[in-house]
Amino acid sequence: MVEQSPTSVIGLDDRAYASGAPTRRDDSIRTLVDFNFLSATTGEQKTVRAAHQIYEHLIGLWAPAVIEAAHDLGVFSWLANRSGTVEEMSAELETDQRATRVLLGGLLAYGVIERSEHDGEVRYSLPSEFRQALLPGGTFSLVGKMLHDRHVAWAGWRNLGDAVRHGTRDQSGNDRTNQISEANYEDLTSGINFWAPPIVDVLSAALAETGWKKDEAVSVLDVGCGTGLYSQLLLERFPAWKAEGIDAPRIIRLATAQAERLGVGSRFTGTVRDFWKDGWGETVDLILFANIFHLQTPDSVQKLMRSAADVLAPDGLICIADQIVVDEARPVTAQDRFAMLFAASMLATGGGDAYTLSAYDQWLAEAGLERVAVLEAPMHRLLLIGHAGRHPLPA
Repeated sequence: MVEQSPTSVIGLDDRAYASGAPTRRDDSIRTLVDFNFLSATTGEQKTVRAAHQIYEHLIGLWAPAVIEAAHDLGVFSWLANRSGTVEEMSAELETDQRATRVLLGGLLAYGVIERSEHDGEVRYSLPSEFRQALLPGGTFSLVGKMLHDRHVAWAGWRNLGDAVRHGTRDQSGNDRTNQISEANYEDLTSGINFWAPPIVDVLSAALAETGWKKDEAVSVLDVGCGTGLYSQLLLERFPAWKAEGIDAPRIIRLATAQAERLGVGSRFTGTVRDFWKDGWGETVDLILFANIFHLQTPDSVQKLMRSAADVLAPDGLICIADQIVVDEARPVTAQDRFAMLFAASMLATGGGDAYTLSAYDQWLAEAGLERVAVLEAPMHRLLLIGHAGRHPLPA
């Protein structure tokens, strides 16, 4: 059963970290400093070790620089269906041969490409599991994220100090929501589709376990739906459900096309709607807010909460999937650490925040809503919410 205590957090991360057990089962993040050679027994040795630790964080910018330069140059597209030598690649891509070898070495160090040698000939290839992520057009392509970095994030991070000094208030002194343009929003939403499957897996499992509206026809409203993948994956898992996604015109075109590709086009409706000004339609059973609130100010969050409460069925659920901080004083879980750094990225790129669980509870109460469960997912937490005093999940 899903634990229904208002203070419960469902997941293994807290227990794993508390016991000292390792939680990673892969080596996708590769350490660059071997701390086995660094003693920490004296004051000077501790200082030198600390300098190495900070340095390892500082050179974290190498990874996006190397990967995104390779994308810009067409390296991944060139390797999509073949292996090749440095000489072959540099000739076709019109790049410097020695510099190309250095770039490929960086990709190899990060585990993005593979290297093989036969009869003295060195060839490079792109592992099949990375192709969809690194090439454009796939459902889980990261190309949109790279474009967002190029157009927004790199400059934003460079000016983080100015954002901290002056904040993200408008001329009247009020907090402003993130002002990302529609074009950059399109890049970003398509570039983080890979977030959706594990989140939907967690949500689907929780709903199935509690038997919420089992075998019923459920109406889903996906607010600020982006590509619509969250609600579309739910439609795959629950054949009796229908969903409506609301967003801006160019975003809805993406969502509608993707619904057709996934085979749920007949049950997904994309609607162009300004959800700040227009009504949200008829009563709905499930409202999704996937990665919406981190772009908002506290005032705009409260407005969205009230709008959701107005159209939520008496036994309906709201699901918020976002970067939500449970313990900002002791960020021992991966979710808390990611959320706190994600808040810095929002600050750097125009506004927003990763809000605490206690803040959400206050906003919910003001809207006549209450939290009934917290679920853990990679880089996210999910809040399941119902009308205050009307527990929507079966006991």
